[in-house]
Amino acid sequence: MNAIVDRSHPLTFRYDVWTTDSASLTSARLLNQTGGVTLGSFWREPIGSKDKGRSYSVYHFVFNFKPSHSLYNQRLNFYVSTNLWQRILPYGTVTCRVVPHSATWLGVDTYTGGASGAMVWSNQWLAMTLTNNTNDPVSILGFEQAGDDWIGDIHYSRQALQAPRPNRTLAFQAPVMVQPGKEITLLYKLSVRPESIQHGLVFQPALRLQKGKERVLEVLPPVIFSVDFTPSQGKVPAGTERFISAS
Repeated sequence: MNAIVDRSHPLTFRYDVWTTDSASLTSARLLNQTGGVTLGSFWREPIGSKDKGRSYSVYHFVFNFKPSHSLYNQRLNFYVSTNLWQRILPYGTVTCRVVPHSATWLGVDTYTGGASGAMVWSNQWLAMTLTNNTNDPVSILGFEQAGDDWIGDIHYSRQALQAPRPNRTLAFQAPVMVQPGKEITLLYKLSVRPESIQHGLVFQPALRLQKGKERVLEVLPPVIFSVDFTPSQGKVPAGTERFISAS
């Protein structure tokens, strides 16, 4: 997770763990009590036959994340046991920056981005359309993130985009002003670290904004990247937990 988090608006994220149908869950808990991360709900979904006639189930685990302070590369160790096996699953790390309050000057109308599947590219274009909901001009100064992924090639358009690509857009040079009631589309390229792609990534950046002399951060909706596997797949990329995906 690489997220800027508003203290009053927690994040949720999910992990899916495949098991054979004969394995039933007996225990699931976080071993290290990472500040603000708690296991919420979980449920079992029978899948049926996927691999040489064997039947499988998926356990969906939903975590709630409401941090009280910022974290950097805090590892999550999640213990799962069934009647047939038990494991400590290294579900990656949490990097977050906590802000006391997120502005709501620019409402997000649409947000295009994220990816899932058996293969996910580390370079992704993301686009969002925002509307100035205030009575004053708002200047966009740039993006902020909590972690070490790369944001670049920022463009913008005052017209709707047909696809998240920098065609017919302008290169972003701060400040870019949005008049009251007007829309703007921002486009940027996110380059995700390989380990983030392998374990799944919840990416939640923020915009740096200015209105008059006041400067604030506005937290954007999260973008999800997940590499999904099923038991019928063969080789699994190095560093990836087999049969586990994140979203």
